[in-house]
Amino acid sequence: MTLLDPSGRLFGKINIFDFGGLALGLLVAGGILLTQSGMYRTSGQVIQGEGDIQYTVYIRNLKTLQPNLFQPGKKLSITIRNQPRGQVEILDVKQTPKRSSYLLPNGSLKTLEDPADPYGYDYLITLKDHALFSADGYVTEGIKVKIGLGIEVEGHDYRVSGAIVDIKPTPSPAKQSASAPAKAH
Repeated sequence: MTLLDPSGRLFGKINIFDFGGLALGLLVAGGILLTQSGMYRTSGQVIQGEGDIQYTVYIRNLKTLQPNLFQPGKKLSITIRNQPRGQVEILDVKQTPKRSSYLLPNGSLKTLEDPADPYGYDYLITLKDHALFSADGYVTEGIKVKIGLGIEVEGHDYRVSGAIVDIKPTPSPAKQSASAPAKAH
């Protein structure tokens, strides 16, 4: 007995197209049952909520003649993973001049502003953004935002690179962000 007979029947009994259609239908039904049972998740089941987040960007040793380059309340554009993200609001800026440590003759350590680098500054910039909350962290415009991620901030006359050093949900005045996940590790 051959696998396919001259009329296209499997083992002489089942039409191969009918068999393919039946198998496809069973696979679709099985997929729907697995999704509904919770064994497999869809993207709609992974999202736990959405809201505003704030993340802090550390920019190290930026050389500038304008130390007040970043102003709270202003907007700037960001790029994450080489994908332009759009504009976000600056919530807070902490700027410190570049510092150096010196060992004194008595063995103690002293930290002073670096006289060799008078135009170097370190910045901690807190930005406000909108994100989706998932069990795996925060997702903004399809990009997972995590601590350590490289980020570029861009304004009218600057474009500098930094790294995200802190992320947390922004508490809303109406409800205290009960849908936000615990900090992802």
